[in-house]
Amino acid sequence: MARASRIGLDLDNTAIDYTLAYRVIAEKIGLPEGLFDRESIRPLLRRSGDDDMEWQRFQSLLYTDGLAFAQPAEGLLDFLNMCSTMNIRVFIVSHKTSQTPMEFGAMDLRAPALEWLLEHGVAPGFVRDEDVYFCRTRDEKVQTIAAIGCQIFVDDLIEVLDHPDLSADISRFLYSLDASPVSEVQTGIQTANFTGLAAWLASC
Repeated sequence: MARASRIGLDLDNTAIDYTLAYRVIAEKIGLPEGLFDRESIRPLLRRSGDDDMEWQRFQSLLYTDGLAFAQPAEGLLDFLNMCSTMNIRVFIVSHKTSQTPMEFGAMDLRAPALEWLLEHGVAPGFVRDEDVYFCRTRDEKVQTIAAIGCQIFVDDLIEVLDHPDLSADISRFLYSLDASPVSEVQTGIQTANFTGLAAWLASC
């Protein structure tokens, strides 16, 4: 493929690594020992599609208080530096509502995320302020990815990457910390971490 000039990244659990934050919040609310990541915590708290209030409560804490313990994903800053060197414009497109549910304090979700990006040198260091997008719904997120012309998009949720409205012309990568080198996870979707993505991009 021709070298991409526009790459989009998801924010939470993709650009932002919440590994330590999951542990801290789980301990804070008294979850059993051994529950330390989304894969173990979400099934416990999200009893069904119609009963996920405890999971929403956890996420409200994770994406506010938890940001103090969050770090850039491994290899992210090197990847962004490479994109800058190659004159590739990077966008962040996040499905993030403006605040937590009223039941959990209606806390601002977007301002703390922007502060984290600034603190860790992501935006405006590598990503222009105007290239950070927060979307209210998954559908809006997919529409935004198309509207800004992303040729590559990286997300930790397969539900975004295989969304019926996401163009097959976009190279889609399922982010996974352990996925290196790049490998196909399903037709049209490859799995990678940022180190693998950098190697793949360099080879294009």
